[in-house]
Amino acid sequence: MNKLIFSFIIGLVGLTVTAFAETYWGGELPNIGETTLKTEMALTDGIYTYWYTITSGQTNTGQIWLFDIDITKPEGSVELSSEGLVNGPGYARHSSALILSKPTTPKMIPVGLFSPPNWNSGVSVRGQCGWGANDDQYMIFPGYTLSGFQITSRGLPGLRDFIIEPDIVPPSEEGEITGEQIKATRDNVAFKGKTLGPTAPPAQFVALDFLSYLIELKHQAGTLGWITNKGAENSLDVKLDQVKKKLEAGEPKAAANVLAAFLNEVNAQGCATHDGCPSGKHLRPEAWALLKFNAEYLRSQL
Repeated sequence: MNKLIFSFIIGLVGLTVTAFAETYWGGELPNIGETTLKTEMALTDGIYTYWYTITSGQTNTGQIWLFDIDITKPEGSVELSSEGLVNGPGYARHSSALILSKPTTPKMIPVGLFSPPNWNSGVSVRGQCGWGANDDQYMIFPGYTLSGFQITSRGLPGLRDFIIEPDIVPPSEEGEITGEQIKATRDNVAFKGKTLGPTAPPAQFVALDFLSYLIELKHQAGTLGWITNKGAENSLDVKLDQVKKKLEAGEPKAAANVLAAFLNEVNAQGCATHDGCPSGKHLRPEAWALLKFNAEYLRSQL
């Protein structure tokens, strides 16, 4: 089956996944459960850059060929500019422009996309940006790592759903394969989770509401394992609670001062990059960026 046709079919919505696997894969589905996604960030002249690195574990049995991240625009959020955002080689310019022009497509955060060599990028009608390997030989094989997935945006980092998919073309074309069966199979074998991706703050800013959002981001960072020490997490909680008390008392300048202390601790406990980060640091780059840039935004609004 042609890979492009198959990739279109699996985007559509019978047999159970198990029965489908037995029919078309001889009972074996590609496994990419031992996959790691690392994210790093930087801010330059108002533009956030997001870098992603995918590692396929040696015990995986499938080859990774697709990587998508949700970039839908939250309802009631500010309109972000696309000024200064550019796309690299391999960007699906015409199809992406067509998708973005459709009134039925979810509104998305403006982004610029760069790809690793021999991978393409673009946006989808599901409100995602993503990358795909040009050919079988450029997929991420078990035991290998690939960097170079990049987003630029004027959007603050938020927690975004991602999905990484293996190549699941069936070895036999016998029988009729429905989109629903393939969609169920794809969902069963995909590697999914949360990562950093661009989002937009509320158009109507309310300091206490945004602080509650920041507190939730901190909680999620701990749940995701991006904060590796409970004592460090508790210390951040204390400072955020102090910010809340100052805001509730109508003291925004005092709240901003406490936020400055919070940011100092985030910078002291975190690293911007995975490589070379000392073992004594307790905020992984994902937590460091998530808390730093959102706290800085809150402080700038007080």
